[in-house]
Amino acid sequence: MSTKKRIAALAAVAASAALSVAMASPASANTSSGCTVTPLKPIFAGFNSSGVKLVNYRISVSCTSGRTVSIDQQRYEEDPWPNGDDFLGSTSFSTSGVTTLSNVRTLVDGELGDEEVYHNVRFRVSSNGVTSPWTSYQKSSVLTIGN
Repeated sequence: MSTKKRIAALAAVAASAALSVAMASPASANTSSGCTVTPLKPIFAGFNSSGVKLVNYRISVSCTSGRTVSIDQQRYEEDPWPNGDDFLGSTSFSTSGVTTLSNVRTLVDGELGDEEVYHNVRFRVSSNGVTSPWTSYQKSSVLTIGN
C-alpha cells in the first residue's frame, strides 16, 4: 500500500472514530450538589388552536431539601452532517423538590419531511447562599415527528 493510501486510510479511521463519539447516545441524568436533573425525550402534546402540532420538552428534577435548582434549557431540531442543528430557543427555570417541568412549544416546520427535535439542559444548585457552577449540558433523546 502506498504512503498516500495509508494516510487516506488512517484519516478515514480517525474520522469514523470522531463521528462515533459525536453521535454517542444521549446523556442520562446528571447529579450535582444534591439535585438530579434529566432532560426527558420530547413528546407530542396535541395541537394549538391554529392546528399546529405542539411538543412538550420535559425535564425531571429531584432535589434534596433546602436546595433550589436553576435550569438552562436549549431546544434544537436535529440535522444530518454536514448541516448544523437548528437552534429553536431557550428557556430558564428555577424550582426545588421533586417535579417534572413542562415546556410546550409549537413544532417548527423547518424542512421537508419529519422534524427531529431534542433539548439540552444544564443546571446549577443554590443552598444557604452558595451556588454551584453550571453542569455540562445533557442531551435528551430525539423525537421524530411528522410536520
